[in-house]
Amino acid sequence: MELQKGQYHPAGPDDLRSPCPVLNSLANHGYIARDGKSITAAELKSAIRYVGLGLDVASVLVSRVFQVHSDDPKHGPPGSSNVGLRDPGQVNKDEIPVLNLDQVGRPHALEHDVSITRQDRALGDCIHLDPELYKQFLRTAKGGRFHTTVMGRYRKVRYDEQQRDNPHLQFGKFEHYVACSEVAALRSVFGKGVTKGIPDDYVRAVFGEERLPYDEGWSPRRFKVYFPEALAMLLVISHYAWPW
Repeated sequence: MELQKGQYHPAGPDDLRSPCPVLNSLANHGYIARDGKSITAAELKSAIRYVGLGLDVASVLVSRVFQVHSDDPKHGPPGSSNVGLRDPGQVNKDEIPVLNLDQVGRPHALEHDVSITRQDRALGDCIHLDPELYKQFLRTAKGGRFHTTVMGRYRKVRYDEQQRDNPHLQFGKFEHYVACSEVAALRSVFGKGVTKGIPDDYVRAVFGEERLPYDEGWSPRRFKVYFPEALAMLLVISHYAWPW
C-alpha cells in the first residue's frame, strides 16, 4: 500500500538521510522524497515552508544549498560556493538540479562540528543520532520544555566539551552562526510562543524518532518565520552560546 504524503514511515536501510533531524522528518513523512534522493529545489522549498519558514528565509536557504559545492569557489566551477551542496552536473532525468539528503553532511560546507546530537566528524558518525548526546540533550529541559536560553547555553556546553575532546576541532565564527541558526529555526518552528519554549515531547519526536510531532499536538505555524524574527532569535541564541 502506497504511503500518503504526511504519513510517517521511518527510513529504511537503503534510504539516504542527513545530519538534520527536521529534514529527515520531512522525508519520513513524504514531504520530500522518502528515499532522500533526487530532491528538487522546489520540493525542498515547499517542505520547509510547510513546517513554518517564510518565503524569504526558505528561498535564500534553498538557493544557497543548491549551488554546486567547491572548497575553493575562486577556482571552482562558475556559480559554485563553499556552502553549496550539489555535485557538478547533478540533475534528474528532466535536467532539473537535484540534491540527495546525505549531501547535507558533506565536509567543508554547512555541516559543522559541535552538533547537539551528532559526533564531530573526526570523532565518529556526524550523520546519525548519537544516543549518549541525545540523552544528555534531553536532560537540559526545564519543566518539560526547552527554552531559548537553555538551548543557547547548551550550545556553549557542547563547544566546551568538543574543545576538550576533539584535537581536530573546526569551529569558528561562521560555524557558530550556522549552528545557532539551526537552533533558532528549531525554536521558531516548534516553540510554543515567545516564552513557553519547545515541549519536551516535541523534541523527542523530532530528534528521537525523526517524526513531526503531530501526535503530541504540534501543527505548522499559521504565521511563518520571516527574516526579522529569525534574526532576532539567532542573536539571542548566539548571545548565550558565544564561546569566545
